[in-house]
Amino acid sequence: MEPIARQATSKLNNGGFTLIEVMVSIVIVLVGLLGLVQAMGVATSYNLKNLLRDEAVLIGEEQMADLFRRPESAQITSDSKSVTSRIRGGGSTYNVTRRATKVLNTSSYQLTVNVGWTHKQVPYQYEVQAMRTYNADGN
Repeated sequence: MEPIARQATSKLNNGGFTLIEVMVSIVIVLVGLLGLVQAMGVATSYNLKNLLRDEAVLIGEEQMADLFRRPESAQITSDSKSVTSRIRGGGSTYNVTRRATKVLNTSSYQLTVNVGWTHKQVPYQYEVQAMRTYNADGN
C-alpha cells in the first residue's frame, strides 16, 4: 500500500510557485531596491557637498594668491564679493570676504579670506589666513 500513497501525493505537487510566494518575493526585491535608491540619493548629496567644499577651497586659495601678489601700496583693508559656482550649471554662489590687517609697527599684514556658501539650507564656510611681509621698497 505504501507505493500507491506516494504516487497520489506526487501527482498533486506541480513543482511551481504559488501566487503568495511570488508576491512575497516581489515585496522583498522592492524593499531592497528602495534601499539602493535611498543610498544613491545619499551618495549623490555627499558628492555634491564635497564638490562645493572643494570649489570653495579653490576660490579661497585663488583670492589669497591675489592678495599676496598685491604690492603694499595697493593692499586692501576689506572687501566682499560673490562668486558663482561652476559646478552643475552654477546654481549656487559663494560669498567671499577678504581682509588685510596691518600688524602694528611692522611692514607685515595678516591676510584673511573667508568663503561662505549654503547647501540644503545649511551654511558652510572656509577660511584661509596668511602673513605677508613687505620689503623696504613695498614689494
